[in-house]
Amino acid sequence: MLVALAVATAAVAFVVVRSRTAERPIPKGPNIVVIMTDDQTLETMRFLPQVKNLIQDKGTTFTNYTVSFPNCCPSRATYLTGQYSHNTGVQDNVPPDGGFAKLKGDQTLPVWLHDAGYVTASVGKYLNTWGDGGQIQAPPGWDRWYSLIDPSTYHYFDYDISVDGVRTHFGKRPQDYSTDVLAREAVRFIGARANKKRPFFLSFTPLAPHSAAPETRNGVALAFALPVPAPRYDHTMPDIQPPETASFNQDDISKLPVDVHRPVMPASTIRYIRTYYEAEVETLRAINDAVTGIVGALTSTGELSHTVILFTSDNGLFHGEHRLSGGKYYLYEPAVHLPLFIRGGPFTAGTTVTQPAGNVDLAPTVLALAGVTQDKLVMDGRSLIPLVGHPSVGADRGYLLENRKAQGKDQTWGIRTTRWKYLEDIHGEKELYDLRADPDEVTNLAGKAAYATVQAELTKRLHVLRSCAGPTCEGADATSAKPGG
Repeated sequence: MLVALAVATAAVAFVVVRSRTAERPIPKGPNIVVIMTDDQTLETMRFLPQVKNLIQDKGTTFTNYTVSFPNCCPSRATYLTGQYSHNTGVQDNVPPDGGFAKLKGDQTLPVWLHDAGYVTASVGKYLNTWGDGGQIQAPPGWDRWYSLIDPSTYHYFDYDISVDGVRTHFGKRPQDYSTDVLAREAVRFIGARANKKRPFFLSFTPLAPHSAAPETRNGVALAFALPVPAPRYDHTMPDIQPPETASFNQDDISKLPVDVHRPVMPASTIRYIRTYYEAEVETLRAINDAVTGIVGALTSTGELSHTVILFTSDNGLFHGEHRLSGGKYYLYEPAVHLPLFIRGGPFTAGTTVTQPAGNVDLAPTVLALAGVTQDKLVMDGRSLIPLVGHPSVGADRGYLLENRKAQGKDQTWGIRTTRWKYLEDIHGEKELYDLRADPDEVTNLAGKAAYATVQAELTKRLHVLRSCAGPTCEGADATSAKPGG
């Protein structure tokens, strides 16, 4: 009886879904694929040759792309809404200031695309804490849901995935490696959507190259948390080291805010950074394979010419810069200045965009590509399409940077332009960097008389951005006569 009832209920649900799908319009926009890695820096793009060959070289490179809040959950909430974190309300990875439940799930990119007729799929990591309370049904807007379930999200082996609300376990076999499992699902989804009338939106968000959760025994960590490469790539790059930039184990940090002050890193810490980096770049090699598979599936199904592909990361990571041996949070370049490559549609091959852009622009860009409008949420970002081939458009833009921890006791805000970065924190400490002359941010120019005009203008613009919403975020743009470039 129960089995018959379950079958009948499923049949009714299937009919309802088909009916709702039939009522939706059929968009004329392209398929859209967003590939978002986790904790990947711009510098490590050198280990992803297939991303370069298949996406970057065939599309548009954004050289001044930044994320506004360098932390997983706030950054992903911005991706899904087109809003800065002070407007999404998601300002941490966990409650009370962040986590999955903090986001208004009915006002997000997949909802708008689904309602406009797109078939939507999420494959990979969603927002932090999703599923850890046992509720593993898809959030609003997703037609296909293939999501890693917290806390097992941070296991490259021995983890659970919600397959349209059904918990499915993957073990410790080589073929259970999470990046590969997710890539196979992305390829399967593309194959299933081939030659269909409705375009699709695929959000592919693997864990890599984020560190894995450390193994524990009786609540005690047994080892440092490291990324876990696919078995076929483990220990294949033993001599790789992170570049020791001018800010690596920085000699003098006296001009940095007190919150950043650390002792000089000892040799043991530097060895750990190098061990982490080796595991990280080996973990990225499976991402290279995943991108090859996704683009291959689009090619073999004939969908590539009708697809726009975006490749980026949610935030970066520190590898010893400013004596920061790990983490992201701080608003320095390794954490916020990230890759963004877009192939297809108006994003033509061999094109470079130097104007400021950021993750707050991802949702507006996707909607513009899809030809979809929404009036439920005022977005702070803007479509990146007008920037292509028009280097003066948006050239004077200032992009907001922000972070928050310790329930607001520690906060920093910043503005980044193509040349300048200005930061100020809740304790009144200030930083100013000329990114052209000092890309590693080792010389704090704040308070120097020669830069007083620049600092005053950036301070004024930052104070607009800190509480901006929608059109007022554009109001913080400089005029051509001001030091925004």
